[in-house]
Amino acid sequence: MIIVRLIEKKDNPILNGHPWIFSGSIDTVTGSSEEGHLCRVLNSKGHFVCQGMYNPLSNISVRVLSLEKTPVTREFLQARIQRAINLRKKIIPETTNCFRLINAEGDHLPGLIVDIYDNVLVMQFLCPGMEDFKNELVHIFHSLYPQAIIHERSDVKSRRAEGLFPQSGPLYGTLSSGDIPTTETGVSFVVNVLTGDRTGFYLDHRSNRCRLQSFTSGKDVLDLFCYTGAFSLYALKAQARSVVSVDSSAPAQAILRKNIELNSMKQASWKHVRDDTFSFLAQENSRYDVIVCDPPPFSKGHEEYTKINTLAIEHLKPGGFLFTFAQNTPQFSSADLLKALNRASKASGRTAKIIEPLFQSPDFAILPSHPQGTHLLGFIVYVD
Repeated sequence: MIIVRLIEKKDNPILNGHPWIFSGSIDTVTGSSEEGHLCRVLNSKGHFVCQGMYNPLSNISVRVLSLEKTPVTREFLQARIQRAINLRKKIIPETTNCFRLINAEGDHLPGLIVDIYDNVLVMQFLCPGMEDFKNELVHIFHSLYPQAIIHERSDVKSRRAEGLFPQSGPLYGTLSSGDIPTTETGVSFVVNVLTGDRTGFYLDHRSNRCRLQSFTSGKDVLDLFCYTGAFSLYALKAQARSVVSVDSSAPAQAILRKNIELNSMKQASWKHVRDDTFSFLAQENSRYDVIVCDPPPFSKGHEEYTKINTLAIEHLKPGGFLFTFAQNTPQFSSADLLKALNRASKASGRTAKIIEPLFQSPDFAILPSHPQGTHLLGFIVYVD
């Protein structure tokens, strides 16, 4: 087995629950890799600290599996998976059949993502250590969900930093079509698990979509960067007076139209605009009661988040509400989003008040010792 020895005092974060060991914390690495990427981590005095998965190619050199010497077997993995499933049974409503089943470090299975869409399981393997267990994990999930098709969507850029190539394809059974009919809190969606963003759908916004409903009855709503229109559908379900959905993607637009038809929504109150969001807002003169702004990650975070929120605020009626979101990264935090909103309100000459924070859905569980597990930031903003 690989033996990783840490620099003095670098074991403290691990003993306090952090699931990552960075390369700068390591003193020496010895032993063989006959057991794949499994390793034991020792402190500077040679005492056992944890078991994990070692990757010399990554800045996250070790992903922690256990603070005990328990062998990492099929039984070990299945026990972790069952605990995660038991949690979802307690927090997922009966009217929902698409959600995150395994959230990597948040479920003590670092590098593993599993999302469920009705009878389809979509898996992502994000590090070599978890890739070593792929066959074992597929067998476990097939035993737990014998009727399910299992598909891999490990086609994420982050794998390259781990020394892995993007990969996707069937793991058990085959899909006759990528479009999977699903239900979320009673709203029907078609999700394309073959080509859709992430594993097919932005499952992490379920709670925020539900929250939006209480603000949109009888209101004029603008849904920016709408993708396949999930926020739009929730607003229409709440009997919004009108909904305008803006996105530049033709495939997303096609699925959004399917979703509107699937839910028998009144199309007279809905309009889809295929356009770049910044261009649309620069030309649009209408004002709205509620605006949803869920942009993709920006390369120039602070500047672009300020710009898009300025444009959104300028298109709100007095007394309107902005649901604004950002991706949490080492370069952009909740505090940065607040600064962007402050600059945006000043630039637009409007008064903005934060009335509620927004967060990822509860099936995207995180450890209190691992704030890096938080990837979604957001606020409900009241604008005079």
